[in-house]
Amino acid sequence: MGGKLRLSHRVKRYIGAAIAAGVTTFIAFSISPKAEAQTCSLGDAMAWQVALNDPDIEQTPDYIRDVTEAFISACPDRPEILQAHQIAGVAAADMRDTKAAIHHFRNAGPMRDLTANFYAMASFLAAGETRDTWRLRDTIVERWRSRLERHPQIVIDSEATRHGMIYAVNFPKDSNGSGPHAAWVAVPYDGGWPATLSVSDRGFIVSLRKTRGGETQAQDRYIDFNRCHHRRAIGRLDASVSSVDFDATARASLTAYLADPDGASANSVEPKPCFMPTRLLPSAP
Repeated sequence: MGGKLRLSHRVKRYIGAAIAAGVTTFIAFSISPKAEAQTCSLGDAMAWQVALNDPDIEQTPDYIRDVTEAFISACPDRPEILQAHQIAGVAAADMRDTKAAIHHFRNAGPMRDLTANFYAMASFLAAGETRDTWRLRDTIVERWRSRLERHPQIVIDSEATRHGMIYAVNFPKDSNGSGPHAAWVAVPYDGGWPATLSVSDRGFIVSLRKTRGGETQAQDRYIDFNRCHHRRAIGRLDASVSSVDFDATARASLTAYLADPDGASANSVEPKPCFMPTRLLPSAP
């Protein structure tokens, strides 16, 4: 397919990882006196990254996987290999190749990218490796919680329930209104995906309703229920109701969810990654 393409969310996952790999390449080349002693040169790594950003080629999962696996085979000693395995793992999971995805994720080392980690969990779950799936989930959640606790403007509260943990998070005000004001995150003790209730401005909806003559206030906030494969708007808070007032309702709803969470058992032999994991584990705006 010729010409420049509009990037999909899926393609952006690969490109974001490729940019990170490019930073790795630059840093490794700059600080390592042995950089030129690698099996491949810096030019080989850059050629791979250019291929991942070529606007004249459709960036399909099979293309991303082919060029990345070729780089892995040709340049196993390059410092970008861990990032390459991560990118190839995401592509293989998108192609529903569970075995290949797991191979790449196990060779990617500790991954910091949230999307890649959820892809890895989906791959492990599809293979019936539930212990590794939920162990990785707990690692990611703990990393997310620790990062929020270090933020000077975020308040996070933890509550242990019978079937899992509920984290209540109050975020600083987002200047552009795109992030959540507050979120309640439920994480099962045993098998299961996290789920999140979030309260946000969603200013674009307010503007749309005003344009159409609907009754809404600029201070209205919207409540969304975010699950692994579903997102549903469940209500609206007017300016007279605070997030604190909604706290008991949110906790009760998520306590019910924890009794029967999504993904408690594998129901597919193909990876089914969670949709937009940043909504399951929201971060500061």
